[in-house]
Amino acid sequence: MNRLVILLLLVLGFIVSDSAMGEPPLGFRTDGTGRYAGATPPLEWAKDKNVVWHIELKQSNAIPVILGNRIFTCAEPCVLLCVNKENGKILWQHESSWKEITPTEKEKGLIEEERKQDDELKKEQSSLEKEISALRKAIRDDSTTKAKNEAKLEPLEAQLNKTRARRQSLTTLNRYREPGKDAGGFHPTGGYSSATPVTDGKHIYVIFGNGLAACYDLEGKRQWLKLVEHPTAAYGHGASPVLVGDKLLVHFSDLVALNTKDGREEWRVKIPPSHGTAMHTRLGGADVVIHPQGQVVRVSDGTVLAKNLGSTGPNSPLVQDGKVFFVQGQVRGYALPSSEKIPEKWEPLWKPRSIKGQGYWFPSPVLHDGLLYAMSSKPILSVVDAKTGELVYQEDLELGGGDCYPSISLAGDRLYVSSDNGTTVVLKPGREFTELARNKLEPFRSSLVFEGKRMYLRTTKGLWCIGE
Repeated sequence: MNRLVILLLLVLGFIVSDSAMGEPPLGFRTDGTGRYAGATPPLEWAKDKNVVWHIELKQSNAIPVILGNRIFTCAEPCVLLCVNKENGKILWQHESSWKEITPTEKEKGLIEEERKQDDELKKEQSSLEKEISALRKAIRDDSTTKAKNEAKLEPLEAQLNKTRARRQSLTTLNRYREPGKDAGGFHPTGGYSSATPVTDGKHIYVIFGNGLAACYDLEGKRQWLKLVEHPTAAYGHGASPVLVGDKLLVHFSDLVALNTKDGREEWRVKIPPSHGTAMHTRLGGADVVIHPQGQVVRVSDGTVLAKNLGSTGPNSPLVQDGKVFFVQGQVRGYALPSSEKIPEKWEPLWKPRSIKGQGYWFPSPVLHDGLLYAMSSKPILSVVDAKTGELVYQEDLELGGGDCYPSISLAGDRLYVSSDNGTTVVLKPGREFTELARNKLEPFRSSLVFEGKRMYLRTTKGLWCIGE
């Protein structure tokens, strides 16, 4: 084989290898940081100003995901939509429904057996609840028999708890019961469709608060639908899926890795669920995710490598510039380990910095030019020096009520801070507070997404494309 042929084969090999690697996944806050450095969107907008197009959709808090000329977003109850980026036309939409979940023949047999047990336990539970209710009434109404009735009450309550536990232990039956709106995966504010989809450029992956995960190709053909488990987080499910290589990480009750090819479960880790989304990075040559509750989990096998780094509550850790930050009443920062061995305990960059805030800490922060911008659901913006931990300034943005659910975003040289009442304040980044504009649209809880001269905004009623 001559040298020219060998050289051509080597070049083609590099091209194939580079192509196979593909682009980083696009999902929550696009790349997880909320930064759109090259964007130059309009400074001002309204329902009748700088609107390129607008479509009405049912509620969702999911962040739009842009891939080429497509936008992926969600809608109630459990719908994934693909929208033409140029004109807002819906290209396709599909629902992830429990009607399509079918137990195996073996599971059907177990369900029938457990249903019979559950019917008996349900009668027992109802009888105990009535007896306990009557005793409690007697304790309130008749002081002369109070001590006697209280003595009867304790063993009955213990028996009731055992009966409830036995019903919960009917795992196959409970697994295939569709969660109702009183279950952990649903809350009126978030519905079933708050999680942001994620794409590798060839497929789009989506999860919903009913415990289902699905994979579609870009033309809308579903590749698989998977019942993972019932969500258990209070106030509905919010955490978005994380795509790392051939694994899709989802967190309804446990942290679970699904194989992207067919949705089968690869591993499972007992970590309490959070509304925040875990962030992917590489440490010591290994892919890991940093969880909102401060765990570092190796993606290949689910091994927990570190714990208790911090907590973000309903927002997400920020991984950027070789550092990770946790914001929830305090700001904690760490340098990412560079050695092959990942330590169990990490040395913080500085002493945790307390910042003002009220309510829940919904917005995820933004890091830009060495400054970390953070806030809670009440619009007190805190700016912290990421190198020293020193507070640069705090400012009440006075957004006119509502709660700040959307994460802080950076587009070009501007910061965007929003409330769910539809108000967005545009700020100049830096060590001094400078407001550039204040805009009003309809209510939204999703975070803003930018591309070029356009901004995309998923409201509770639709999807807007803003541009001059």
